[in-house]
Amino acid sequence: MCNLANARASALGVLPGVSAQEAAQVAAGEFPEALFLPILPQRGPGADPVGRTAGILSSISSDFSTSVVPSGWQIARTAGIDMQRAQNFLRQDQDAMEEHAQNFAGVFTCSVVGPISWRASVEAASGEKLIRDRGAVSEVTHVLTEGIRGHLALIARIFPHAKLSVVLEEPDAVAACNGAIPTASGLNTYVNVDRAQILGSWEPLIHMAVACGASFGVALAHSDELFTQALMGAGATVFLGSGSSSFLGEQLEARNAVYWQVKPEWSPRKNARDIAQRIMSLGFELSATTGSLVVVPTTESVSQSWFAARSAITAVREVVDLLNDEDRLLGE
Repeated sequence: MCNLANARASALGVLPGVSAQEAAQVAAGEFPEALFLPILPQRGPGADPVGRTAGILSSISSDFSTSVVPSGWQIARTAGIDMQRAQNFLRQDQDAMEEHAQNFAGVFTCSVVGPISWRASVEAASGEKLIRDRGAVSEVTHVLTEGIRGHLALIARIFPHAKLSVVLEEPDAVAACNGAIPTASGLNTYVNVDRAQILGSWEPLIHMAVACGASFGVALAHSDELFTQALMGAGATVFLGSGSSSFLGEQLEARNAVYWQVKPEWSPRKNARDIAQRIMSLGFELSATTGSLVVVPTTESVSQSWFAARSAITAVREVVDLLNDEDRLLGE
């Protein structure tokens, strides 16, 4: 772990464009201390987050092969061209990153769509989302756990000196818990998924990550204090978009990694001062904070074009530079 004086810039995966080589070159150049495997949705089906996770699942079990239909992703009987594309894209991204980030020894973050949000995004043959099938929870979790285990092992072989981190993207978890996932018709919503069932689907993934020597976090679209507390109790960190002060204090006290998403509508100075003020309001000295702060842009700000992405990356790096220079940050 590092202290706040060594705050680092990174991103969670999604970048614009269609070139694995370009994305790897930019990521390795801009984020030399906190890398990730780029996800390039503009390449088409299989290169998006849901498609990438489907490729990981289908590499373990053909029961989770999916194909593209007009409404999105749907479970398929056999692994077809869409799964081949997803797996080929993943290999291309891994090869490109290995080429451009040789001897990397920082934090390497692997982002995947979590079991709740994946089931909320993929249809059964009936056209209804898998979130409706309560029996699929444990099977999806088991297969995803094994798929991520293999993915981490590969990244560890490519970058043997890197510290691995898994971020589970769960933008639909809170909505699923609240019964707010719309049905195929859009006229109704699916019955809420029990909170204990959601947490139970994450626990095997947390245990697997810990056993592999990796840290583990969950990225929620909306803050949820009960999820946060339960995840911390299970040994996970939680991605900070707007996390509570109590959670932030506990993370810093435990020297856990704290991922902080900047607000794109704010200037770098305003973002940096907001982070600093929240930390100091909890009684921590900015220069002596023992948490490992990783500052990231929003997915929306880096996914549309390279012009927008470079602007967002520059802003994140400016935030990190300010946090690493307390006199400059607080003295002006």
